[in-house]
Amino acid sequence: MVTSLSTYMCKEGNSCGLTGASTFFAGIPDAVMVLNSSLWCYFSAHEYIEKQCPTARMRFFCSQRNKDAVFSGTEQYLLHILQSIKQTAQPSVVLLANSCTDSTRNEDLLQIAKQADMNCPVICLDRHDLEGGFWAGYQAAAKAYFREVPLQLRTAIKPRTVNLLGCSVGYYNAVHDLQELRRMLTLAGYEVIACPGAGSTMQEITNMTQAQLNIVVHDELGRELAELLEEQYDMPYVSLLPPYGIQGSLSWLKAIDYYLSGESTGLKALQQEANYLEQKHGIMNKEQQKIWGTIWFDSIFIAAPASAAFAISQAVRGEWMNTKKIITVLQNGVPIKQSYPEYIGIVLDGYKDQQKIEQHLAGLRGGLLMASSREKAILHQKAVNDVAYQHISSPVYDEMILKHRPFMGLQGTSHMIAGLWNQYIQGQEKLGFIKKAMVT
Repeated sequence: MVTSLSTYMCKEGNSCGLTGASTFFAGIPDAVMVLNSSLWCYFSAHEYIEKQCPTARMRFFCSQRNKDAVFSGTEQYLLHILQSIKQTAQPSVVLLANSCTDSTRNEDLLQIAKQADMNCPVICLDRHDLEGGFWAGYQAAAKAYFREVPLQLRTAIKPRTVNLLGCSVGYYNAVHDLQELRRMLTLAGYEVIACPGAGSTMQEITNMTQAQLNIVVHDELGRELAELLEEQYDMPYVSLLPPYGIQGSLSWLKAIDYYLSGESTGLKALQQEANYLEQKHGIMNKEQQKIWGTIWFDSIFIAAPASAAFAISQAVRGEWMNTKKIITVLQNGVPIKQSYPEYIGIVLDGYKDQQKIEQHLAGLRGGLLMASSREKAILHQKAVNDVAYQHISSPVYDEMILKHRPFMGLQGTSHMIAGLWNQYIQGQEKLGFIKKAMVT
């Protein structure tokens, strides 16, 4: 069992602040990342990010500093790497970041960057910027970027334009989900100008002040950045739960249309698509119910970053299936004690409630686990069988995805419903086999 927050972050790659910071810059195609860290930290971040961003491999560098390197040694390592990058690459921006074990101060990193005389901005982060894990690292990197790299003045605003904030190649299935969000927004008549940290170039990010509205997709990643952009450039923003399920997707689109004063030109077409999917799903559900009965799990255990966990809990209760109990684990932690809607069920802190999490997992027999490979491993350790499983968060070690398969949005709903039904049917088949074996 994990005994401290720092131990947890090193044990789980997707919880590391250095990984979070690197993830934001990995999502800028023309950015380069230089980590002043041990090879362990470098490979941990590198392996985690390249699964969803293969191009990051060629843009990742490490000082390979050893434990005996004092500042002068660190300076030598980093200057050598920066000079090599300057000669062989043409990055638009460079991240220079310490691991949590390195005591080099931000001022020292800035001095090293100045000596290197790079031809682009260099964003420096020391270990204090990365305290708090993956989500703190991502936010620190995003805010540092926008403080150091000026955007265009907000003099001309294009009608029916938006930016998507708080998206990350470090989230499970993020690339597919972002494609679906772009598809729906385009059909609704909106133009997406930029998704900083999730595929947009530095030039596209520079032009994002032309947008009417910033949409925060994942609040735990994007809200602080949205507040900063509102303060610096007077850009309004709205933070909504990610769109899971048909009704969740329509509500998301209608909320955006409301904040843009009803300027959508394509909501009718999306409503027709939603109506078609509801009819199709209804027919398929009835067909399966004749054979397998109504899809039902006594308990559903959901573990994901807060925005995804809340939105999926809502879709489970409101659209997808029936259940007696939901346990919702917030992988990024519970910041403050607060009340939650009833559909959320029991809320646990992914950092602090490890013992309770293991207790609930131990009692999940016959239930549904919507989580990562981490929670699935606990089930195996405790020999808990007969649990249906659906990946919704990272890390994932037992699945390969090579084709477009969103979970968010209208198209994502079909993939999610099909996956849940298939898991339920497999469970019923196993149960039937066991009953038959007992009779014989």
